[in-house]
Amino acid sequence: MLGLTDEELREQVAWSAALYRVPGMSVAVIHGDEIERASYGVLNVETKVDVTDDSLFQIGSITKVFTGTLAMQFVESGALELDAPVRRYLPDLRIAGRPLADAITVRMLLTHSSGIVGDFFIDTGRNDDATRLYVERCDELEYLTEPGVFSYCNSGYGILGRIIEVLSGKAFVKHLRDRLLGPLEITALTDPEDSMLYRIAAGHILDETGALRLTPTPFLPRATEAAGSRLTMSASSLLTFARMHLGDGLGANGSRIISAESARAMRTPVVPLPVEHDGIGNYGLSWAIYDSFVPQAVGHNGGTIGQSAFLRLCPERGFAIAALANVSSAGAGSAFDDIVRAVAAKVGGMAVRDRPHPNAHVEVDAAPLVGRYDTLMSTLEITRPNGNLALTVTSHYQGEIAALPPRHFVLEPIDATRFLAHDVSDGSTSVAGFVAFDGATPGFFFWGGRLAKRAPGAASFHAGAQDVADVE
Repeated sequence: MLGLTDEELREQVAWSAALYRVPGMSVAVIHGDEIERASYGVLNVETKVDVTDDSLFQIGSITKVFTGTLAMQFVESGALELDAPVRRYLPDLRIAGRPLADAITVRMLLTHSSGIVGDFFIDTGRNDDATRLYVERCDELEYLTEPGVFSYCNSGYGILGRIIEVLSGKAFVKHLRDRLLGPLEITALTDPEDSMLYRIAAGHILDETGALRLTPTPFLPRATEAAGSRLTMSASSLLTFARMHLGDGLGANGSRIISAESARAMRTPVVPLPVEHDGIGNYGLSWAIYDSFVPQAVGHNGGTIGQSAFLRLCPERGFAIAALANVSSAGAGSAFDDIVRAVAAKVGGMAVRDRPHPNAHVEVDAAPLVGRYDTLMSTLEITRPNGNLALTVTSHYQGEIAALPPRHFVLEPIDATRFLAHDVSDGSTSVAGFVAFDGATPGFFFWGGRLAKRAPGAASFHAGAQDVADVE
């Protein structure tokens, strides 16, 4: 028994969302055969339309688990091999002006460990060739690390989406509907033009004054739909997908989506993170592995420009929770943390560990840490005002997709390499850390699941990355 009534869930969702300034939120919980739902707030701060349990929100990168599930269907049919070079399926793919290295496999795309620079957001149009054109443009990317090192990689999932198109002979979204959404009877929005048919959430951001504003970018371009730019559904629909994975590939309606062996393989740890990131120690085939849950859980978060999504599954307890919010802020994550802890506490034998605490006794040599670290998506400036480390994150998207205000953090040491980052604007926290693959000066800062490369001092690892590019 869940031990949490609908009214208690509604009260918890309302309290947490209001505390962290989330304008609208929808939550659904499964435990065994029980499902409970709760919604709060408004879909749009200007129109004031209420959120209801059937309201649709963008699920962002949770889409990657849908993409991974489709990939496993091809693995089962023999059309796709996890340890085969990606070039077997996309022989014309080029990275950094050269054919893709043979060392990079399909499994590496699924586990964010290809070594390819990850956050590549461009608009290649709305037609069915958007993913193909996106992959052609990946020639502009570089290698960040050697293969086998985890760094969250949207571009890898864009490439995986193209593999699915080649194998299926269909546009990615058509195959998604035919082989996953349709069989599970999931109501979902895949094309923004159909928005008027649904009760749909508008995205919001916090401007530099801290005020809630409608997002400047309602939907990300179609080019990265396999990575999570478009898919939109209700919390209940997302749990229909989760229930299939809890059932080891068998949907509640009796549809067999993938085999039990494939479902279990997807949630088996494959690659460790360079730094434990907010409870995640390893990644499986699309799933993040949450060691912070007892028993261990799998899950994924999603974030578009203006919306946030969260999904956790604990197969050992037959438990899953989905939470969707119409704001992209650290506050959405903090609200979810409160909700999931309250719900888990009502499930027998479940718990969620706290994040690591700062250790005032740790002495840190800040001099080699201070500097600029870059991703394609952000510039991270680490400074030392008043003797304490501070972080400023400035986001920038290719093609002027969106302009977001800078975020400011204070970094407090957990140990010699890990820090607890406190968001100055809302007090939320996350774990980040410095990585030195060569054992010398840190060449990377691991932030938000991504390796940001030191500039210009990251050259110590550039040779290894170039060696990968030379392998054909």
